[in-house]
Amino acid sequence: MTGVVTVRELTGRDLAAAADLCERLRAADPAVEPFAQRLPIIAEGPRALLDLWRVAQGEDGALQGIAFAAVRESRTPEGAERPTADLYAAVAPELRRQGLGRALCGPALEWAAAQGGTLRARIRDDAPHGQAFLRALGFTETSAQLSLGWSARPLEEPAMPALRIRRLGAGEALRELERLAREAWAGAPDTFATRSDEVAQLFSEEGRVVLLAEVERRAVGYLSAVRLGRTLGIEEVAVLPEFRRMRIGRALLASALEGTAHAVLSVAESNRPARALYRSLGFSVSARRLVHELRRG
Repeated sequence: MTGVVTVRELTGRDLAAAADLCERLRAADPAVEPFAQRLPIIAEGPRALLDLWRVAQGEDGALQGIAFAAVRESRTPEGAERPTADLYAAVAPELRRQGLGRALCGPALEWAAAQGGTLRARIRDDAPHGQAFLRALGFTETSAQLSLGWSARPLEEPAMPALRIRRLGAGEALRELERLAREAWAGAPDTFATRSDEVAQLFSEEGRVVLLAEVERRAVGYLSAVRLGRTLGIEEVAVLPEFRRMRIGRALLASALEGTAHAVLSVAESNRPARALYRSLGFSVSARRLVHELRRG
């Protein structure tokens, strides 16, 4: 491509073209995150920092790059709020190393400096150029995440007469989910508060699956996932601390996977108990991503 490329704010009219761009970039480079299908949902969510979203547009009107961010209310171990945002960026291969990525990410960098906050980004461990780009922006590697994949196989659900797994419908048990999300992740590193508007949004997404685990009518765990064609994308599996190691997480997963052809999820490399659980169900590692952070304040 030749000609001038302009970086500008993303508008609602750009979402369809931006999703097409993401699919095209991922087809050319598997290191690009597969966020194309989720982009409109993220943009409409309560955490989207739309003022920071940028696209790069060529003279012919075609989009050649994108950067977007979604905020999280992270808390330190002492309980203090620490503004944190996930940052994603992708540029057409032929336009890399020309300062376009830095220009796209500029508003997010300014946000972190003004808020005294933290930016987080993930990059595959086999993508050295992407890692170099993040280091040039001031990011440092802090942890790693594993992407796991699963294909249909017989699963034995644990026999637990006192346990009930049920699928939630729109507007059902919202308060229970808010409480579970708050209590299940309390004190864990990189925990993020779930807000009531986000819980309500879960049920507005097409293909959304939310399972609730109850013991003697008490909600003790949940699973949140979304169906992407024949693949189930598992986003969260959480169990209250006092009910862990009782095979409740396994029961939630087995119920979600029933009738599913494929499933994917990600897990912190340091989370050995979760990794052992997923491995016992037949999940295998498909990719490893390095988490980088840029901390301000």
